Amino acid sequence: MGSPKPVGGLSAVFKLRAWKLALAGPSVFWYFPVFYALLTSSSSVDPIGLAMLFVVMIVSASWGFLLNDLADRRSDAASGRADAIHGHGLSGRTMLALTLITAGFCWAVVFLLGGNYIFKGVLALNYLIAFLYSVPPMKLKVRGFWGFLANSLMERPLPILVFLSYMDYFRVETVLLPVLMELTWSVFKHQAADVHEDSAANVRTFAVLLGEGRSESIVNHFLNPVSVLSLLSLIALAWVSIPTLGFSLAACFTVTAAGVLAAAAIRRAGYVRRYFTPTDPPYIMALNLSYRYVLLPVMAYGVVLLSAPQLPILVLLLITLAYQGYAYVRMVRSYLKAPSPTS
Repeated sequence: MGSPKPVGGLSAVFKLRAWKLALAGPSVFWYFPVFYALLTSSSSVDPIGLAMLFVVMIVSASWGFLLNDLADRRSDAASGRADAIHGHGLSGRTMLALTLITAGFCWAVVFLLGGNYIFKGVLALNYLIAFLYSVPPMKLKVRGFWGFLANSLMERPLPILVFLSYMDYFRVETVLLPVLMELTWSVFKHQAADVHEDSAANVRTFAVLLGEGRSESIVNHFLNPVSVLSLLSLIALAWVSIPTLGFSLAACFTVTAAGVLAAAAIRRAGYVRRYFTPTDPPYIMALNLSYRYVLLPVMAYGVVLLSAPQLPILVLLLITLAYQGYAYVRMVRSYLKAPSPTS
């Protein structure tokens, strides 16, 4: 399949996957650590500054996707992924301009925010790793384990550390929260789900090097069970650390555990034979929904009760959850329309 002729214009810019993935992907996993820090710290955090940092991190995630698509233009064309969402509806120069504009915007806002230099250093490290991940000659993305390690750091742990260091939140949880969040949603699961596509594009991810069978085994027998234990550990940690939400978090723990067990039983009984994505069986979907629509609202309620509530970030959370809810509805519709394996 050839590359579509670049047409430019705002419509082609809006079609880019970079904007949707940043909002539907990593950003939702930053809220829990930030809410946890707000609810367990006595120091005040500027609501506008924190919300602006969230915007910066979302746009920075978009920058990472733009950079990756710009660097992959040739391989995408060779593998049949040269479509508008990957930036092939725009010229290479326009894609380069978008990467420069988004990065420039983010760093301009960062320096306007002020604050300590630690969070700026962590953010710079995140940008450096993203650059090394996508751009030759390093292009860690195609270097097996090193690409997995780089991706594991830059989607959740480093952004979470940016927020916590901006908030001057330096405790044991400063390390524990990023680690548990990554264990709950390891990027390896996405690599395992994309083995066929990456193999066709000659992208040597860690999952491609391990092979489809071994990657699926790692996900099914190790990472998915660890996901459940990690999220339940996060809820338990919050329950111990935030007494004002004790009852709500206990209920959240119960609902999450019950949902996971019920979904696992439904799967074992054979009622569900197809998954939305190959690496997300029903009990993982239940876990994901519980995090978004049970745990995050409980934590947000706690933030509302603060003497200095963080209203701007709560508005951002509502937008994020509304968009992800819309994405889930579309996914369910596609799932229901697809023919069953036995038909």
